Amino acid sequence: MILKFISLIPINSLRIFLYRKVLGYNIGTGVVIKRSILKAKKVVIGNQVTILARNVISCNELHIGEGSSILERNRITGTTSFIMGKGSRVINDHFIDLSADVTFGNNTWLAGKSSQIWTHGSLHTKTGKDLSVTIGDHVCIGSGVLIAPGVKIAISNLIGLGSVVSTSFLTERTVIAGNPSKVVKEDVDWQKNW
Repeated sequence: MILKFISLIPINSLRIFLYRKVLGYNIGTGVVIKRSILKAKKVVIGNQVTILARNVISCNELHIGEGSSILERNRITGTTSFIMGKGSRVINDHFIDLSADVTFGNNTWLAGKSSQIWTHGSLHTKTGKDLSVTIGDHVCIGSGVLIAPGVKIAISNLIGLGSVVSTSFLTERTVIAGNPSKVVKEDVDWQKNW
């Protein structure tokens, strides 16, 4: 009830004050949190972070690095941790399952819309496999991408639109695409040449 009340307050500075004082969230300076629900046991948000409207973020621990942003209508829910490095972005309408941890490196984008990251699976849950998802620094994930439990993506990779990523990619500077995904280009600096 209190989270819904805080999310509906029209003044950002008052909303931030209540998150800090009532819920004990550690929130830096220059932070904007619009009408979104933030529910976690531990929250650490760096300076100059923006979280726009209609997001639901419910987890055990939430860490958002300086200069990062979460745009609109994203659902990030579960019982573990969501960690975003500095300068990273989650754009619109994405779903992130937090049955295990999800970590984004610095300057990594979950771009476009309607991508899904999953961290649970009945068979692997019983075998004790690590189902957390780790996305390295400088990675761009296109629209409509599905990422399976346990996937690790190395730094400086681009994941193409509509890809289904069911295995890890530990090589840097590649373009990953397809269903199932595979490396379609190597030695590519997508930030400069794409």
